[in-house]
Amino acid sequence: MVLGLLSEKEYQNPLLVFKKAFKEYSIKEFDYFISRMVYFSLGIYDNLPERNMINPYIHLIKMLDAAYLIIERKGKKFQN
Repeated sequence: MVLGLLSEKEYQNPLLVFKKAFKEYSIKEFDYFISRMVYFSLGIYDNLPERNMINPYIHLIKMLDAAYLIIERKGKKFQN
């Protein structure tokens, strides 16, 4: 069992990851974060980010891990 960034509790119930992420940030804030990351990755920025960019990034990575778990478990459920 590889948890990645997920806690054991989140691994057992991946929906907790989404609840926590959207309790802390709105969809609009995640959209802003992603657009800022693309902007900065292009190397055309003049200023450093005005917000904390680490926490939304961690939430997005955890949501990807959680989504993968949900899809994997759903697939196994249909195979049985």
